[in-house]
Amino acid sequence: MTGDKRTVDILLYYFVSFAALVFAGLIYKAVFVVYNYQQFSNLALSEIAYALFWGVRFDMAAAALLSLMSCIILWLFHRLSPSKNPASALLFMMLLLQLTMQIGDTVYYAEAGRHVSYEMRDALADASGLFMTAVTQHAMFIVLSYLFGYVVVLVILNLSKRFLSYPQGGAAIPGSGLKYGLKFLTILLLSVLIVRGGVTGVPQSVISAFKIGDAQQAIVAMNGAYSVVYGVLHSSKEVSRIDVTLPEGVDVNAVMRSLYDSEPVNHNDGTAVKRVNLVFVLLEGWAADLMSGYGYEEVTTPFFDSLKERALSPAGVISGGVRTTEGIYAIFCSQQNPLGETVAQSSLQNNQYRCLPNILKEQGWYTAFFQGSHKETSGTGAFAQSLGFTDSYAKEDMPDGRYEHNYWGAHDPDIYDYALGKMDQMPQPFLVGINTNSTHDTRVPPGVAPFFGDDTRDKRSVMHFADQAMKQFFEKLKEKPYYQNTVFVLLSDHTGGKHKSIAQKYFIPGIIYSENMIAAGKIDRYVSQRDFSPTVLDILALHASPSFTGKSFYADEHEVFFADYFDAGSIGWIEADSLVETSVSKPSEMKCYSIEKGLVDAYPVTCDDEFVDRSIRSLVFTAYSQERLFDGQTTSFYDFLKN
Repeated sequence: MTGDKRTVDILLYYFVSFAALVFAGLIYKAVFVVYNYQQFSNLALSEIAYALFWGVRFDMAAAALLSLMSCIILWLFHRLSPSKNPASALLFMMLLLQLTMQIGDTVYYAEAGRHVSYEMRDALADASGLFMTAVTQHAMFIVLSYLFGYVVVLVILNLSKRFLSYPQGGAAIPGSGLKYGLKFLTILLLSVLIVRGGVTGVPQSVISAFKIGDAQQAIVAMNGAYSVVYGVLHSSKEVSRIDVTLPEGVDVNAVMRSLYDSEPVNHNDGTAVKRVNLVFVLLEGWAADLMSGYGYEEVTTPFFDSLKERALSPAGVISGGVRTTEGIYAIFCSQQNPLGETVAQSSLQNNQYRCLPNILKEQGWYTAFFQGSHKETSGTGAFAQSLGFTDSYAKEDMPDGRYEHNYWGAHDPDIYDYALGKMDQMPQPFLVGINTNSTHDTRVPPGVAPFFGDDTRDKRSVMHFADQAMKQFFEKLKEKPYYQNTVFVLLSDHTGGKHKSIAQKYFIPGIIYSENMIAAGKIDRYVSQRDFSPTVLDILALHASPSFTGKSFYADEHEVFFADYFDAGSIGWIEADSLVETSVSKPSEMKCYSIEKGLVDAYPVTCDDEFVDRSIRSLVFTAYSQERLFDGQTTSFYDFLKN
C-alpha cells in the first residue's frame, strides 16, 4: 500500500472512499450491537436491523468527513509530489481510523452505557485510565475487532482497487486548473451537505438519532466514528457543573429529609388507572406578569384567564430555566436543570431519565411532540424524543398555513390545525406536547391588526393573538369525540423580554384543565414546573417516578412545598409567603423578600433565622440535585431516605 506511480480522478476517488466507509460503518455498527447485545435484547432483530439502516445518515456523515480529509491530502500530494499516488494508502488509513474510533466508542459504551459524543472532552482528559481499562477488560474484543476489521478493509480495498488509479498518462487529473477546482468544490459542497444531514436550517447532531422514536434504537443507529468526531468538535460546548458552597456543619441528608419524608406516592391508590388523553400546551415565552389572570392591568389573554377560573390553578408557576429545552426537562422529567444550562445537546442527555413520556409510553399511551419552529432548533425535537415522545413534528413537516411564518417558524393557529389533524388519527390514549411559536417573535402576523394600539411589535398584542389562537383550538377540539376524555396542561416553557425583577423573569402561567374530569380549584401557593408531571400521574392514578423531585398539587398539607430558580449565580427559593435569593458561592450573601401580596409585588425584608433556614434548604437541594444529575443518578434521587 505504498504509493505507486499513478494518478487518480479525485472526484471518483471521493465517491469510492465514501461508499467504502459507509459500508464499513454499517459493519462496525453491527459489531457494536453484537458486543453490547445484552443492552438491546428486548429489541427484535427486525428493529435492530431497521435502526442500523435508519442510522445510515450518520454513517454517511462520518464517511463524507473522512473522505474529504483524504481528498485534501490527495490534493497536497498532487501539488507537492505529482509522481506519487497515495490513494489506496489513504483509503486504508481512513478505514483503519474509522475502525479505531468505532472500537473505542463500543468499549466506552460497554463501560459507561452511552456513546462518547459530548463526553469526548472527559474521555481525552482520562485517556490513560480509559486505555488501561480497555486493555485489561476488553483486550480480546479489541484484538478480534482489529483482526475482523483488517479483513473487511482488505476486501474493500481489493474491490475498490481498480477505481482508485489509472495508468500514468491515461486519465490523469492535474493538481490545479479550472476542471480540478470545480471537482474539488463539488466534493466540498457534497461533504457539507451530507455532514449537515441534508438541506436543513439546522444541521444534524448526535441527538438527531432520537428522531427514530425509540431510545434504544437511537443508540443502535448512531455511528461510533461520527459520535467521536462530533464530540471532539463540540467538546467546548459541554455543560460545566457549577459548585454550590454549603455552610459548615450542614447535614445534607437531614435537610433533604426535611423536604421529603418519603418517595413520591400516588394519592389515588386503589383507583383504576384512568386511560385518558393528555395534551400539554407549552406556551412559548408567555410571562405571567403580562397577564390579567395574574394581576396585570390590561386583559391580554382573556381566553386563558377564563379557563384558569375553571381549572386546577396555582397562584403562579416558577420556570426551571429560560430556554424551551430547560422547560421541557423540568416539566416532563420533574428535575432541576443544570444551573444556567440545558441537558439537551450535552453529555447529560446520554444519561437515563425516567420522565412522564417514558412512563406513559410503557403504559400504552401513544406520544407525539409538535413545535412551530425547526425540529432541531436548540435540539428541541430530538430532545423531546429522547425523553419518550415517539414522534416529533415541526415546521418542516407542516404545509403552508393561513399565516406567513415569523422569524422562527409557523404561527400558533397553523400549529394547532396541524396537531389537530394528527390527533384525529392517533390511537388513544395519547400524550401530545405542543410548543407554540407566535410568541417566540415580537410581532403579530402580517395582515393582523394589533389588539393594543398600532404597534405590530407590542408584546401584549402578540400574546392576545396567541390567546385567541388557543381559543379557536379549543372550539375545534370540542367538536372532537375525544375532547371529553382529554386533560389539558397549559403552561409556559419560560418567559421572554424584560421584567421588573429577577423573580418575575421566572414567573409563568400554568393550569390543568378538563371540562368534566377535574374539579376546579385554587392552589394557594407558587409551584414549580416540576410539580406538573407528578400531579398528572396522580390524576391518572399512576405512581410517580422515583426520580421526580416535584410534588403533586394533591400532596398532603404537611408537605414542604417550594419552587426555585437559578439566575446570575444565585438560587431563588420560594416557600410559603417568602422568597430568598442566595449566592451559590457565598452562602452568607442573601436577599430576602415577602411575597404575601404576590410575587409581582414582592418587597424586601430583613433576613431572619427563618429565611436563613430556607436559604440552607435551597443550597442543599441544589447541591444534591446537581450531584445526582451530573453523576447520572437522577433515578435514585431518594437515596437520602436510606441513610
